[in-house]
Amino acid sequence: MFKKPILGLMFATGIGAASLALAHGAVKDPTVMKRMMLMSSMAENTKILGQMLKSQTPFDQVQAMAALDALSDLAQKTPEAFKIPAQDPKSEAKSTLWDEFDTFTALSDDLMQATATAKNQLKSQTDLGPILATIGGQCKACHSKYREK
Repeated sequence: MFKKPILGLMFATGIGAASLALAHGAVKDPTVMKRMMLMSSMAENTKILGQMLKSQTPFDQVQAMAALDALSDLAQKTPEAFKIPAQDPKSEAKSTLWDEFDTFTALSDDLMQATATAKNQLKSQTDLGPILATIGGQCKACHSKYREK
């Protein structure tokens, strides 16, 4: 039921992580760099869960919980990382993010809540499909509104 959205999420996460890695080299603003590194960390932790879902790595509940904890921590840090409206030619943040900072913060809070709920639901590899669909939906809600490209 979740295969196509999950595969799309995993593909998008992989492409996003690769794009960020390339973009990081030319970033001059340290605030923008910090934001990009935070987003890269989110992608890396989502990738851990995706690899377990696709059986590319064995399911490890402790490691999966650690990835969810990291995602929650990163979601909590996101508003602070974006508080300063720094820009850089390599930045993908839309300027509307700062005009709607309360909404942006609420989306980050929604991701924190989704990861907390996921931790309560995670018992086996089969739980990863719905969990990643929810987390991916939270990421998309923010990215489609506040990220260029």
